[in-house]
Amino acid sequence: MASVLWLDFEGVVVEAGLTEAIIAEFGAPQSTAGGDASERSLAAAMAAFEAPREEVESRVRELARLRPGFEELVGWAQWHGWLPIVISTAPDVCVETVLEDPGFDRVTRHCGRTRQVYRWRLTYASPRGVELEEGFLLSYAAALRDAGDLVVYVGEQPGGQQAAGMAFASCTGGPLREALGAGERAHGFAALGEVQEVLEREGEAWKAAFASGRG
Repeated sequence: MASVLWLDFEGVVVEAGLTEAIIAEFGAPQSTAGGDASERSLAAAMAAFEAPREEVESRVRELARLRPGFEELVGWAQWHGWLPIVISTAPDVCVETVLEDPGFDRVTRHCGRTRQVYRWRLTYASPRGVELEEGFLLSYAAALRDAGDLVVYVGEQPGGQQAAGMAFASCTGGPLREALGAGERAHGFAALGEVQEVLEREGEAWKAAFASGRG
């Protein structure tokens, strides 16, 4: 059994809006109107990309703003027996470019995968390697559950509502906090330091309850 800290990308690793900004600059922003970060909408938007990968990656580096407290949260989690995993529908050209810093080389990440053959193509695969058109986050939530892992979900984006609901506990902010509401193991946060405080206060009890089947 692993103690997994599921970290969304937008709003947790980076300040929210990076993927939307990249699509607005290089792709088809109308495909993600209203903040739609579904697999289909993101794939459709990125299909309009014509710029070479190096240009897009360079722009990601210019626009990305690491969320304050992210490095500290990852370091604390790794030191205290938590496995931080970034799981997001955001494309690898954003996720991998931001996490290329050597300090994050031990952070596992699962996201949309892109390739460029004349045009860009964004695809998603389940943990078993099956290509998906939707349900990417749920496929990982189910796989972690079936593996018997304790999962604490950390995120702010509304698209994570179902995955957060499948987790043993959650720390949510922004629109996702409003969508989920309160619960016994559903905590809110405004700054990532508050997530660490919740884990310091509740983490060991969660691990004990989960291991005993009382979760």
